[in-house]
Amino acid sequence: MTKSTNKKTVQEIYAEHLHGILTKRLFESGSELKANLVKKFKLTDVNARKVISRAVDTRHIKSSSPFTFGKGQFIYILPENKISLTSVMTICATARPPVFRLLAYLLHNDGICSYYDGLKISACPIEESSTKVSSLEDILKLLEKLELVYQQRDENGVNYILLTDDFERYGENIEQNMMNGAFSDMVTDTTLLPDIMRWLVKSNIMDNSQIIYRNKKTPSVGAVHNNLAWDVFSYTKTTGFSELSGVKAETTEKMTLVALDVVLSKPYAQIHLDGFLSRVQINQNSTKNEKRKILPIIVYKECSEIVLNKIKALGFVALDIGSIFGTRIYSIISKLNKINDIDLAEPDIEATINKMLKSIRSAGQEDALKDLKGVLFEILMYPVLKYMFPNASVLQGKTLKVTRANSKQEYYEYDYIFHSSNPEEIIIVELKGYGEDSTISLGDRDKKASLKWFFERTIPFAKEFYANDIKAGKKLCAVYMTSAHFWADGIEFTKKMNKSRLKPTAMDVAYDRPKLLDLLSSKGFKKEVEILAKYYGKK
Repeated sequence: MTKSTNKKTVQEIYAEHLHGILTKRLFESGSELKANLVKKFKLTDVNARKVISRAVDTRHIKSSSPFTFGKGQFIYILPENKISLTSVMTICATARPPVFRLLAYLLHNDGICSYYDGLKISACPIEESSTKVSSLEDILKLLEKLELVYQQRDENGVNYILLTDDFERYGENIEQNMMNGAFSDMVTDTTLLPDIMRWLVKSNIMDNSQIIYRNKKTPSVGAVHNNLAWDVFSYTKTTGFSELSGVKAETTEKMTLVALDVVLSKPYAQIHLDGFLSRVQINQNSTKNEKRKILPIIVYKECSEIVLNKIKALGFVALDIGSIFGTRIYSIISKLNKINDIDLAEPDIEATINKMLKSIRSAGQEDALKDLKGVLFEILMYPVLKYMFPNASVLQGKTLKVTRANSKQEYYEYDYIFHSSNPEEIIIVELKGYGEDSTISLGDRDKKASLKWFFERTIPFAKEFYANDIKAGKKLCAVYMTSAHFWADGIEFTKKMNKSRLKPTAMDVAYDRPKLLDLLSSKGFKKEVEILAKYYGKK
């Protein structure tokens, strides 16, 4: 009896000691508790683990089991406590950096981030892989079961990660506003990407032949390379001067990979750099033999000197957006969020667009910011389209997706999709805001930005997507509008299309510059005509 009592008393001493540690420190990892027992009571590692297990059984302490945090270890807390955000972050700072970065970014970003930004910051693989690196889905399952985060989708199907504490603090009413704000930030980060890439190509920093980038119409979908998410990736033959010039590289394997991280909606912070660095390191270590050469480029609107110095110390290229487009670009970016949040039904929408175009011209960046001007043209034409389809609901910047037999998704982005009930029509709209001296080619179904790309590739895809609606009696129609011109073969092609079933009741299927100006003038859109003449005219 005495021997058994002594053993129990010893175990109680151990358990009370563990309880005391957790009373002071609130939480601790299994490895730290084990090390403490070994040091204080001269126990072996095996016995220390048994002591911890018995303390859990007697409910002196509580384990995070079955959830582990790095190298299979548990977190321990007092029975009456919950595993907190702070405890998880503290443990994961060294044990599971991807989890730490995700939670740190959520705190940095007012309690919300898109799933895409979660992939970037955590540096998790897009798809399950054979490596030991956790997927973002695995991390979120863990954090959701711990009631630290939850996921929510907006009306466009974009997935967001939110801190549970913030949701409880602010309530459901603010959730939609948080998602709208996060989406607006994503659009701001991506709107200038085509213009930035054009500048990099012109500067011979990036090769023009293979550029994959995150599109502003689908800002929640990034460019995927080596199973990781990037804002932009491409290749370059520019290596500096050497006896073996980079231009002699015949394959992309021999070229330098160019990877971009672009943050314009907010200051570029340490947490952004940590996520980018981790992806660069994973990518560099992915090759079995010689490490791939990588040129990491960060484009920012605002960045502290501390973070800038760290970027330079890593050998990364840091580009202030003002160094590319001039200092007036800052005021243009500040207005981008307002444009992203603009109510398309507001009566003075053309005045807002006019101010933006005036800022671009004042900055002397009309050529450099061609894609931004294209975005503004899309918004400028909305009141016109709404006038032509007054009783139709509208989807802006909509992506249609179809999953193929091989489980791969095929998708296309559409500027506007109008759903009309009288008459029963679905109208797919494509808008191209170019200058008067530009001409849209007829092209073919494989040539992007051509007439046939729209009519013979994206429209058939839309028909496939809306097959059930068409069977139910709806007619699928198309409208192509541009401030540029068509070549003669394009004009003949659109005349042919105008006699097909693609023609909507209220409009023709295509409008080049002369035809568009006639339409605007006949319907009383005088301000739009003035803006096209002033900002989309000849150079």
